[in-house]
Order: sequence, then C-alpha cells, then structure tokens
Amino acid sequence: MRLRQRLGLEWLAVALLASVLVAGLAYWDNLLRFDNLVYDQLSAIDRPAPLPEIMIVEIDEDSLAAFGKWPWSRHRHAELFEQLAAGHPKAIGFDILLSEPGESDGDAALAQAMAGNANLFLPLHFVFPGSNGAEYDVKQPVAAFAGAAAGLGHVNLAFDPDGVVRRAALCFGDKASGSDWPHLMESIYQSVEGRPSSAYDRLGNCDQKLLMPFARRGGYQSVSYSALASGQVPIAFLKDKILLIGATANGLGDQYPVPLGDGGTLAGVEIMANLYRAIVRDDFIRPLSFGQQLALSLLPVWILLLGFWRWRPRTTIIVSFALIVTILLASVIFMRFALWFAPGTALLGVILVYPVWGWRRLQATSDFMDRELQHFTRSKMDIPIMRPELGPVDLITGQAEQLTHAISHVRDLRRFISDALRNLPDPMFITDLQGKVTFVNRLAQAGMEDGAQNLELEDMLNRFVSADDLQEVKDYLDRKHRPTEHDYVDFTSQDGQIFAMRRAPVMSDDGILKGHIHYLADITEVAHAAEQREQVLQLLSHDMRAPQAAILALLDGKMNDDTTIRIEGHARRTLALADNFVGLARIDSSEFSGEDILLAELVAEASDSLWPLGQTRKIRLEVDDQSDGGFVSGEPSSLYRSFVNLIDNAIKYSPDGGVVAIRIRVTDLDGEPFVSVAIADQGEGISPEMLGQLFERFASDDRMAQSSIKGAGLGLNFVAKVIERHGGHIRGENRRDGGACFTVLLPLAPDIDEQAG
Repeated sequence: MRLRQRLGLEWLAVALLASVLVAGLAYWDNLLRFDNLVYDQLSAIDRPAPLPEIMIVEIDEDSLAAFGKWPWSRHRHAELFEQLAAGHPKAIGFDILLSEPGESDGDAALAQAMAGNANLFLPLHFVFPGSNGAEYDVKQPVAAFAGAAAGLGHVNLAFDPDGVVRRAALCFGDKASGSDWPHLMESIYQSVEGRPSSAYDRLGNCDQKLLMPFARRGGYQSVSYSALASGQVPIAFLKDKILLIGATANGLGDQYPVPLGDGGTLAGVEIMANLYRAIVRDDFIRPLSFGQQLALSLLPVWILLLGFWRWRPRTTIIVSFALIVTILLASVIFMRFALWFAPGTALLGVILVYPVWGWRRLQATSDFMDRELQHFTRSKMDIPIMRPELGPVDLITGQAEQLTHAISHVRDLRRFISDALRNLPDPMFITDLQGKVTFVNRLAQAGMEDGAQNLELEDMLNRFVSADDLQEVKDYLDRKHRPTEHDYVDFTSQDGQIFAMRRAPVMSDDGILKGHIHYLADITEVAHAAEQREQVLQLLSHDMRAPQAAILALLDGKMNDDTTIRIEGHARRTLALADNFVGLARIDSSEFSGEDILLAELVAEASDSLWPLGQTRKIRLEVDDQSDGGFVSGEPSSLYRSFVNLIDNAIKYSPDGGVVAIRIRVTDLDGEPFVSVAIADQGEGISPEMLGQLFERFASDDRMAQSSIKGAGLGLNFVAKVIERHGGHIRGENRRDGGACFTVLLPLAPDIDEQAG
C-alpha cells in the first residue's frame, strides 16, 4: 500500500476513534471530577458581590459559650423571635430543624413568639426510604410551629460525586403535578417578591440542579446569635433585612465543602445566603447543552486533525499547546456570561489525538521507509562510489541513516548519470510534457551561445535542424508520420551534418509519463555510404543492364545456331542477376508502400511474360484461379518480379513438354484470410540437402535443372524477402507424385468499407 493511502486510512481511524472517545466522555460525563476542579479554580476569578439585604445570625462558638451546649431550650429561641419581631425584618429563615416536639410550655412559648413574625419560614426534611414502601417521608416541623410559620421549604443540599456542594435544587418532588416542595430560599423569595423566581419558572423538573456562584467566604453581614439575643445589636439594624438563622460553629456539624478554591468548608446557612443571592440576581451558571458541549469539545480535535495534513510537526505541537490554552480561555469566557463549558473532554481529545496520530504516522512512515529501502537496495544501480558501513543504532535512527545514505546514493547516481549523458558521443536532450528542454548534453548545445536549457522544443529544433527537414522532424514528433519498423527520422543539421533522431518516453517508477528523451545519432558517414551504395545500385540497374539489353536486342530473331542461343542465355542470366541484386538491396533500404492489387491478374501477367520461354521447350503454363477476385495490399513491381522468379524456376526445372500448374485460392490461416498461390512443376523435385536452405542467399542447386542457364542463388532469396515484407509466408516442398511446389500466402486486403470504418 502506498504511503499516502496508508496515512489516509490511519488518519481516518484516528479521527473516528478520537471523535467516538470525545462523544462518549461527554455523554457519560466521565471527566466530571476534573471539570469540577477546573470549575472551582475558574469560579474564584470573579466572585459575585454579596446581597446587602441578607444578614446571617450565627450560632457560633461565642453563642455556645454564652448559652451552653447545643441544643438549647426552645425558650431561648422564643426570646430571640420576640426581639426580632420588634425589628421588623423583611423575612426570616430559621435553618434549625424542629420536627421533634419538646417540653410543652417551651413549644408553646416558641410557637407564640414565631407567630409574632410575619414572614418566618421553617425548614422541613425528608427521610429515605419512606414508610410503607414510599420513596421518602416528609418530616415537617411540629404542627404548632408549622402553623405559626408563613411557609415551609426544604433545605436539602446537592452534593457532587466529589462531595462538594456546587449545585442546588430549587424544589423537591414532582413539580409538574404541583406537589413539590420549594427550597426554603425560594419560599422566602416568593414571599418577598410575591411571585416565583425566574430560575424556578424555568425548571422542567425538580431533578435539575443549578450551579450557583459563591461570594467570598465571610462576605455576608453576620451577627452572633448571643449578641443579638443579649441586645448588643441595635434593633434598627434588622429593619427590612432578610435574616438567615443557622449554625456556624464547627462542632455543630453544619459545615460543607464548597468550590471556594481553598479546600475549606462553609456553613449551611451561608450556603443558603449564596443561593438566595443567585435566586434574586438570577445568575445561576448554566451548563451548556449536550450538543453544544460536544460540538465545542470536537472542534479543537478536528482543527488538529485537519492540521496534520497541512502543518509541519513543529507547527502542530505549537498549535496543540495553543488549543489547550484556548480551551481553558473558552471556559473562562463562558463563565463571564454565566455559562459553563466543561473543558475536560476537549483537553483530553487534544492531548490524546496528537501522540496517537504521531505514533500511527511514525509507524506508517517507518514501514514505508523499510519497504522502499529494501526495494531500493534490490534495484539500485551499482556505481563506483564507496559508502561507509552503518553502525548499530535503534530502528528509527537506523532507517533514517539508511534513508540518508539512499538519498546520497541517488544524488551520486544522478551526478553519475548526468556526467554520462553530458559526455555522450552524440547530441541528446530531454523535454518535459509541456515541451520545455529540461536537460541537454554538451554536444546538443554546442554552438548555442546562450545554451539550450529551458528552451521550448520548437526553438531547439529551429536552432538545430535545417529548414528543409524541419517540418518532417516536427511531423515525426507529432506522430503524424506512418509508423515504421525503424522509429526514427533522418534530418540534416544547420551545419550540414546528418542525424537520425529517435524519441523515447521518460517514465516514472509507477509507469507515469514524465517527458521524452531525444537522441540524435550522427549518421553522416553512414548516409554518405548509403549514397555511394545507391550510386552502385544505379550502376547495376542501368549501366550494367543497358549492355545486356542491347545484346538481347541484337540477337532478337537471329537465334539460328547454338552459340547465339548461349549468348542470349548468358545475357538474360546477367540481366536477371542484376535485377535480383538491385531488388534485394532496395528492399532492405526502403519503406513499404503498398496498394490494392488483384493478385490473380498479377500472377497471370507474370505467367504470360514467360510464355515464350516455356514454348521453346513445349512447356504449358496452366493457371487455375478460384480466388474470387482476392485483393492484396502490396508493391506491384516487387510482387511481379517474385512470381516471375518462381514461374521461371518451375520452367527451368520442368522436363520438356511438361506442365507448370499455378493454382490461386483464398484460404484461412489461424482465423485470418489469405490468398494462396501454389506453383508446381513436374521435375525431379528439390534435393534433400537444399530443402532447409532454399531461401538463403547464394543457395542454388542446378543439378536437376533442364535448362543450360544456371542460377546464382539470389532469386528465391529475393522472393522470400518480398513475401516477408508483405506480411506473408512462402514454403517449398516436394510433391508426392513428383516435382516441386512453392506456395505463397499473402494477407487478403481488408474491404473498402472496413478501411473507411
């Protein structure tokens, strides 16, 4: 698997795992303890101001010293309430449970004193489990006290899993049915304001706990119970105050952990003072909904995940720390707007995703380097450069060192290849897919003062190729020429040299085309040799044939004696030898240029040309054409000469008065249609030693020939070359009833409709 695909799958797996982990932690609130610790520290940054109308009446150590150990007699409380009535407070919350009756006269005195205070509220509590299978029982104050009070309210505390009081329940029971008990502070608020609080109205049910902000410890006005009861506090101080009476002495067990950041406790009555302030100001801290919490927790994780594809490792680690700081700052900012964003899941997501992705990326990269280094070691080219041996190190360091040596080796190899290409004995240059020259060797840029590097291909050709051959070279590069066996083009350069240009693709290791190599072989001497060969061929085809043709013209009609006949035979042999030699030479040096030929007509024409030769020995030439007008694509002159040679050989080896049978058919070979021409004689056949070398050059066996004119062994070689050039086949064999038979198979030309398609 390629590295990019492997890393893509690894990234997808890490992203999915991180998202599921963050979602699970957010849903099950697994990091609540950590979030609570962060909340405690952040809540201390901006403590709310205490409500000035609240005054706490403390049952403190001084009060216990003055009135004796707890609990006090109810006469003691009755005396206090009588004093409070004279002060006209706005409301009184008495945070002392009075669910058990005491002495009758004491209870009566307390009930009477309570009745003198208009807005006195008493607490009730619940017993779990309840009697008779009930979930809980409600323990109200003694009936006399309950009747004297303006209202009742619960004083249950909501403890978080770590035992700290951060939240409060404004009601207990079933709010929807109206059978709930408001909190004591909610009851006081409703009495003072004449309506339920906004926070209470928003509650969907009594199970919802509200995060309340805490003022600094000791921030509320407070007076000692004993000081107030003994008259040390002027009664005027109580006017329009909301008095909260409760125990603050450590020995009374009414101290609870709260999120003040110092690890200390707070008296229950002061907790209620903070709750009342939150109810009045309606500044409860509202936790974000699950959807909002999840979205904000996933956002930094996905920012980091997406950054893995774009950022360098150094940038990624910096961004990771920045995201951690940003998450904490987000919690602080939300706190300013009375919202709580628990940062634990987001922090854990960022803290986990970076090392997990780093591990998977390192593993994938290590595996990839290992495979590539093994492949490089197997396939690298040996060059004459020594490398030091690697010492023992850990795996990753070893791979890094191997990669360093591999890169160094490639760099040396590149220099080695560059030097080799630059010093090639022929010009060479490389172009990219846009046609720009990216590399040029020394000979290719010779004579170019400004160099050829970064030239466009067309500019390079204009500077190098002569104007007469420029278009032909461009056609070759554009693949407009007909493909040939030799994929190159000849041209003359600006300075008169002759080159053969060959273009080859530059492919990547994955088989992707990257550009082209243009190699220019200097064939000036070869071209000059070809010109000389052509001159020799012209000499053979014209200057040597002309005297032989003149001899035949002089002897025409004058063959009266044996000498004349021999002269004519030798002249014809010389002429045929020249024709065969020239034909062989031109086959090897020219490109195929075919046209549609009716093969039966061409064979008949060749047969007719040899009719006079057959007549001299009373040999009949019988042509049996059943090819149904079979056309082949060929060169008429060379095919005609080939069939003349085959028929001439048949006449040569046939006995006087014999028959040369020529059969033309259409047949199939491996599912492809061919035109078959079989030429058979009635001679003694081909000698066994000649069967294997019939079509080799200068192979000839004239021992069985009936003519006095002997062969030179070029005729059949010429025929074989021509048939091979036409994509056909030829074979020679002896017939069972005597004589030799040569069979030629030529591909049937496609129909005109097929060619058009």
